[in-house]
Amino acid sequence: MSDFTHISSLVRREKETLWRRSPRLALQLLWQKAAGDNIAANTSVLSFRRGVLTVNCSSSGWACELKLAGDDLTRRLNALKPPGKVDEIRFVHGSPEL
Repeated sequence: MSDFTHISSLVRREKETLWRRSPRLALQLLWQKAAGDNIAANTSVLSFRRGVLTVNCSSSGWACELKLAGDDLTRRLNALKPPGKVDEIRFVHGSPEL
């Protein structure tokens, strides 16, 4: 077994462990990669249920702006292989979690 194959196997196992232990944290990390640092700094993943990812935004302006980019963000997020296919992203403002 090559070093690359061994490392790849370890990374895959750790990723699966992260999904099981903290799916919300794992989604937040994927969200940051898909959305970029600026958007991620103004948003926080709240939940992922039945294909719908709910993202809290720091302001109603961010929520409105991101709704317009929702299809593109959904495609970018799905390209990163989340634990389930994201059919829709809902952007909300006002949750105390951000």
